Amino acid sequence: MQKTSSLYNARLLAFLLNKHGVKNIIVSPGSRNAPLIIALRVYGFNFYSIPDERAAAFSAVGMALADGKPAAVICTSGSAAANYLPAVTEAYYQKVPLLVITADRPKEWIGQGAGQTIQQENIFGIHVLYAANFLREPHDDLGRQYNQRIANEAIIKAFKGPVHLNVPFDEPLYDTIDFGTEDFRFIRELGDEQNLSNADWQFLISPYLQAKKVLIIAGQASEDEALKEVLKPLLDKPGHLLFTETLSNLTDLKGVHSIDRLINTISEEQKGFLQPDLVISFGGEIVSKMLKSYLKDFKPKEHWNLSTGTHLVDTFQALTLSLRTRPLDFFRVLNSMDNQGDSVWANEIINWDSLKYNLHKQFWQEAPFSDFKVFGQILNHLPDNSLFHCANSASIRYAQLFNQRSDILHYANRGTSGIDGSTATAIGHALNSDKNVSLVTGDIAYLYDSGAFWNDNLPNNLKIIVLNNGGGNIFRIIKGPENNADFERFQETKHALNLAGIAKTFGISYQVVTTEKEIEAGLENLYSQNNLAILEIQTPSEASPQVLKDYFQYLKKRSYDF
Repeated sequence: MQKTSSLYNARLLAFLLNKHGVKNIIVSPGSRNAPLIIALRVYGFNFYSIPDERAAAFSAVGMALADGKPAAVICTSGSAAANYLPAVTEAYYQKVPLLVITADRPKEWIGQGAGQTIQQENIFGIHVLYAANFLREPHDDLGRQYNQRIANEAIIKAFKGPVHLNVPFDEPLYDTIDFGTEDFRFIRELGDEQNLSNADWQFLISPYLQAKKVLIIAGQASEDEALKEVLKPLLDKPGHLLFTETLSNLTDLKGVHSIDRLINTISEEQKGFLQPDLVISFGGEIVSKMLKSYLKDFKPKEHWNLSTGTHLVDTFQALTLSLRTRPLDFFRVLNSMDNQGDSVWANEIINWDSLKYNLHKQFWQEAPFSDFKVFGQILNHLPDNSLFHCANSASIRYAQLFNQRSDILHYANRGTSGIDGSTATAIGHALNSDKNVSLVTGDIAYLYDSGAFWNDNLPNNLKIIVLNNGGGNIFRIIKGPENNADFERFQETKHALNLAGIAKTFGISYQVVTTEKEIEAGLENLYSQNNLAILEIQTPSEASPQVLKDYFQYLKKRSYDF
């Protein structure tokens, strides 16, 4: 006879996680969470043991990126719960499903000298969609019904973003009973999409038809083939232009797909011509600081943001309408309207972009050994139909300068854009996908997230490329930090650490290349391996920022007169 936990709350959660279709359970070992582990083992979940709670939670974010379903992360009580916060904030701003379950000690012990006992209720504050605290081992029907309701509600909401369930357990923790059928309520939720009313559309028609230059900006989003099909006829209309980034995952559509390459290299007169009448934005975060700066200086008459969220998104400080609707529904209706915009505008800007791309290719061919040069080589070697993760700071910004391949999907932790969790997120994504996954990261991000490799089931389909320029090279690119007298110590974090030691600790295949001639062979060897492997490419720390500056100057000086 199978055994399960003797504690009601553990059995309840195990049952409901299974009924709601949660498949992946990530456990950070401890004692207070033992009842949950015992109860969950009865069901056919995919279990992962990741001792570092920060890495565990980011791995769960990566798993959700693969299938759109929340993974559950489970930890013991005390400071363990606090280590989930970075991933929780990332999931909150990126709207990634995540279910955080923190085991707790009885609240009566808080502040009474009991070990691993802190204020865990609402520990994540506003960064979760829902937070609930179980009643400790309810012994009457009212208490049991309460715990059943909040457990169902938490799991339902976790399919839309991060949710926190705090579950106090009293000892004994390891007692078991025979597993059997129990009368737990399973609650489902149907129908939650928000749509604009006819009155809303009547309000929108006039300003839309009056707009001659309509700029559609796509932020971070998962692949959406239905949305692509709806956008195609809209972008054929005069005066409609699309701006995307790699993380928009909207390739093969007419528009500008490298914003920084265009915005940062056109003249002031061209910037004036580009100024839109109406901006329609949708999706998540936007990487391009240049676009944000441009639209603050060249404000549109109207900015409409499409979102099913609950807060206003005023990225360009020009917001006039927040529309609670899905982009697919909105653009489908917009297609039916006869807006005859500026027939020259969009085509002219696309021509500029085409010229910039030709100059980009010329510069890249002749560029010296640098981060920019290497990044192009990496993109050329990505496996067909694969997934590509970028760490934050320099890596994700270099990616924006190159045209996207239509068979590659792009990902990055741009909800909060922090240094933490890029490796763990890629690992989690690879664990829940049968596609090849690549991660490009910098040396500082790689060192910072090294705990991600402490995982009892590392994925064979992940390849990691570390661009090691001896510090946080992004601070040599942006203006200001280099004027600090302690720049190398406190901004760049200059180092001479041996990165290979991390791979050796975890038994991961590792190779290092130091010259441009070695890169092609290094990449080919990396992708020929049938296991998790890491390639370190050592690049020049001072030359790389100069190459990037030269790149933008090259594109700027060689553009045709407007």
